[in-house]
Amino acid sequence: MRRWLSFVCCLVLAGCSSSGGGATTSGDDATPGDDAPTSGDDATSDAPVPASVCTVAAKGTAGVAVRGRVLAPSGPLDGEVLVDATGKITCVAASCAATAGYAQATQLACPGGVIAPGFVNAHDHTDYDVTTPVSDGKTRYDHRNGWRKGTGGATPIKQPTPTTDPNLLAAAELRFVMGGATSIVGSGGTQGFLRNLASFKNPGWMEGLTGKTVYFDTFPLGDSGGVELTSGCAYPSIRTASSAFADGAYAPHIAEGVNLAAENELTCLTSATTNLVQAQTAVIHAVGLNARDVDVLARSKAKVVWSPRSNIDLYGNTASVTVLKNAGVTVALGTDWLASGSMNVLRELKCADDLNQRYFAKAFSDQELFAMATHNAAVAAAFDTQIGDLAPGLVGDVVVYDGRVNKDYRAAIDGGAEDVHLVVRGGKPLYGDADLVGALASTCAALDVCGTARLVCVDVPSVTLASIQTAVAASYPLFFCKAQAPTAEPSCVPYRDTYPNGTSATDRDGDGVDDAKDDCPDVFNPARPMDNGVQSDVDGDGFGDACDAKPLDKSAH
Repeated sequence: MRRWLSFVCCLVLAGCSSSGGGATTSGDDATPGDDAPTSGDDATSDAPVPASVCTVAAKGTAGVAVRGRVLAPSGPLDGEVLVDATGKITCVAASCAATAGYAQATQLACPGGVIAPGFVNAHDHTDYDVTTPVSDGKTRYDHRNGWRKGTGGATPIKQPTPTTDPNLLAAAELRFVMGGATSIVGSGGTQGFLRNLASFKNPGWMEGLTGKTVYFDTFPLGDSGGVELTSGCAYPSIRTASSAFADGAYAPHIAEGVNLAAENELTCLTSATTNLVQAQTAVIHAVGLNARDVDVLARSKAKVVWSPRSNIDLYGNTASVTVLKNAGVTVALGTDWLASGSMNVLRELKCADDLNQRYFAKAFSDQELFAMATHNAAVAAAFDTQIGDLAPGLVGDVVVYDGRVNKDYRAAIDGGAEDVHLVVRGGKPLYGDADLVGALASTCAALDVCGTARLVCVDVPSVTLASIQTAVAASYPLFFCKAQAPTAEPSCVPYRDTYPNGTSATDRDGDGVDDAKDDCPDVFNPARPMDNGVQSDVDGDGFGDACDAKPLDKSAH
């Protein structure tokens, strides 16, 4: 076994740099306290803090072995991940020295690193990620056709125009890569950075994965013109099951809103004649659902794609994730789009964590939150046999985070741009520290990220890092340093006129109902228009759905 090098270099903390499309100014629309430090559930260690995250221990000829703190499917372990010359993981163990190909692999020693699977962004309208987020102030909507078309007397927002510019598309994908993502279910994109799991029209975007792709369906009811129905199913054009599942998994936008029209969408798409909610369905948003609706999803074994920041920004509310968890529904995480969502998965994960700690009574562990952006997202896209975990036989999508301060899953949950030190997709480096990427590839471009020398490996036709930087100068930066709020980032603090003040001593969950009268005082359970203005308690037992382990059983809670 090769001898791993000792580490003697000292860390110099650098200030944030705007070189390469970054930014150092804080967002002027950020909500105070939105991302205040929160404590996780990982144990702390008294071990000395390593001076460096990673070094190149040995330059090999084929494959890569990364040693450090590994987020394996069974939990964190001190060990190694070995990716062979074909880009497949062949070993995840305390030592991979006896595995074939180890001696030929480039070996990266990461005593200060947390080694994780690449994020799978379960939902984003990538071709719309071209402008600064749209500010709607304190306006909140009841249904997506309110902000889209002005239904119900609402004032629609000015939506960005989708792009086909290869530089802007590459920039959108590079933002996600720099935040630890290697795959996406996106409405647009390009070849060379992320693999797009919804790329049935562009198989090259799969970047080596095989099998059927995801049918990304924004308007499964044909309601792009603004139709809202509170009953009946006379929608313009409901997708047929034969077309929905022809390409593999099906990802429709359903129940994006908090009124009866949002809930009615699920009712119509689960009828015997439509049958669009099946085990291969990943429902995007699922905001306007109650416990009975969630039970329908659970019985169908459907999944849900959660986009909390965008939901909070547009509707002041989000999917009832505690109800989904209690029902056993798999929840994945997606950024939605830059207009009202997060610029990368790290920011979306941070939003989910903030809501979990402040509004959902810490219903989810750090590992469960992290799984939403990795394993669960791969399951939702029906690609979990190829990606989403660090396990032998899966594709080698590997990300190294700085784990010297934030341990295990918190390294990603609390991570920022400067904390992502290496991103490898299928054994191929995409981005990371200059010395690490330089040991794995020879033709990558230099980029300063928060005072650290990084390399970006651009493999996009007719696109260079320089052309990407030119494009983002007129759109939105590639990254922000961790201490800075992304410019105009939408808030992740729930707000509607009925709960304008957030959490307080008398309203611990911030849902606008005083604790003494709240049927879920510790779990966010606001009254919604779809619930006739009262907290949802479908079995009438006095315990709100959000905190009722069995919300359909009046005799148990």
